[in-house]
Amino acid sequence: MAGDRPRYHGGMTSSSLPALSPTNDRLDALDVLRGFALIGICIANVEFFNRPVVESGQGIPAGLYGLDWLVAFLVAYLVSGKFWTIFSLLFGIGFALMLERARVAGRPFAPTYGRRVGVLLAIGLLHHTLLWSGDILISYAAGALALMLALLAPARVLVIALIACLALPQVPGLGLLGWLLAPVVLASLVALYLRTRQAWLFPLVTIGAGLLMLLAALIAASGSKGDDTTMLTAVGAIFTGLGLLALWRGPAEQKPLRIGVQIVMLTYCLIAVEAGMRHFAPAVGQTAGASSTDCVGSVGSAGSAGSAHADGESLPADSGRVLRYQEQVARSTEERVVLTQGSYPDAVAMRFKQLDERMVDEVGFSVLLVGVFLIGIWFVRSGVIAHAAEHKPLYRRLAIVGIPLGIGLGLLGSLIATGRPLGIDDGGHDLAHALLSLGSLPAALGYIGLIMLMLYSHGALTRIRLLAPFGRMALSNYLTQSLVFALLFYAHGMGLWGIGRTAQVGIALGLCALQIGLSHWWLARYQYGPAEWLWRALTYLTLPPMRKKSRGQV
Repeated sequence: MAGDRPRYHGGMTSSSLPALSPTNDRLDALDVLRGFALIGICIANVEFFNRPVVESGQGIPAGLYGLDWLVAFLVAYLVSGKFWTIFSLLFGIGFALMLERARVAGRPFAPTYGRRVGVLLAIGLLHHTLLWSGDILISYAAGALALMLALLAPARVLVIALIACLALPQVPGLGLLGWLLAPVVLASLVALYLRTRQAWLFPLVTIGAGLLMLLAALIAASGSKGDDTTMLTAVGAIFTGLGLLALWRGPAEQKPLRIGVQIVMLTYCLIAVEAGMRHFAPAVGQTAGASSTDCVGSVGSAGSAGSAHADGESLPADSGRVLRYQEQVARSTEERVVLTQGSYPDAVAMRFKQLDERMVDEVGFSVLLVGVFLIGIWFVRSGVIAHAAEHKPLYRRLAIVGIPLGIGLGLLGSLIATGRPLGIDDGGHDLAHALLSLGSLPAALGYIGLIMLMLYSHGALTRIRLLAPFGRMALSNYLTQSLVFALLFYAHGMGLWGIGRTAQVGIALGLCALQIGLSHWWLARYQYGPAEWLWRALTYLTLPPMRKKSRGQV
């Protein structure tokens, strides 16, 4: 019978993955974590309603003193990068839960989840265009599509896609295509690693391909043309690193965790190494090509992908850096002028114009997101979330090790630089920011461990559960935060752009406190937040009941 086996669109079904532990439909712990993450995201985001979004990742701006500087420092090293990582982990957890529910119900997963991602992308595009260009929803949609490809696509489709991705960029004029297809290559590698039963196959393929890329990069770099080999070096290093780390044997159910951690940490390590070369050995660093921070697009900074023109031709490393700096200055100036002096139609037109560059940036960011999503999937499939009380020692280790390690890496970078100076020379900030980014995952896991320990403790600490309704309405609250901030800080609102960092954070915390109270009030009467209801309706193509049933109706 067709109903005896869940119908997926080829590839990896939930039955071919490690079995899930029993879970409730609604895990309050996830809502609490989501609410906690949303507070951090709000605190981090408010700065970029008072500063051009293109300056994201440039650290503490010059000219701050006293309490404003202290607040900016605390946000930079305790908040920035950590809370979007938590949210991304929770996104991966949600993917795993939906996959298991589809298996239990015997219904296709890919069409439903595909609609869910499509709706999320549409909401993200509207959010970006109408309210704020720092939107994260577009990124999640792009990462989710790559994750679906890795876990659900048939093997033959992945093989064909992988060959096409490696071959097409070699065609003259299609150099940029290699960057745009990077998530497909990654998805194919992830699928190969998760699905193959031959332990030697994945290391053989990745190490072989990686070494060939590194050899090609070395030959190109030693040539007379001075070609920028950053992309080829980056991909080759990641391939080789993934293959070497895959040689370490472990339980099969830990595969999502291992490859997820490898993707995130190897990417940031590569960025740190390249930035360190440019800072400590400038002559060597310049031969490595343009900054590899561009290899991950919008991870912590806004930059274009690589140093390629739209026609796919590469620029010399120095010329590429100069061009990117000039483009960034021009965009920063435009944002500042439009958002402090222009009308609402001016702001919408500017953000719409930025969409094409934004979508290119998402390519690199989606690579990192897939890694974080896979760690979230492991949290569910290992039972660490469903049976949290039994895993308190693990959460304790995460908190004790992850928080000091993650924050410590950022503070180590602060000894080099806390902000990027004006000019092309980064003054060591790229290395400092790479160390800060490298600490984001350990710190995020540590924060999760801390919140879970609070949930399963006794006394006042358990009041952290008050965040559950706030987290259950995360999408509605996230969009509302952008609406409120736009009305407060932009010229087409109250025009408060540029107020002190202390006041900014105070407003963000006050708004979160108000939303926590309103979320309790709303969910006492309704089953879903407004945005969650719309998202669910368009995903399942039905109108779910909004109001909660009264006792008499029940």
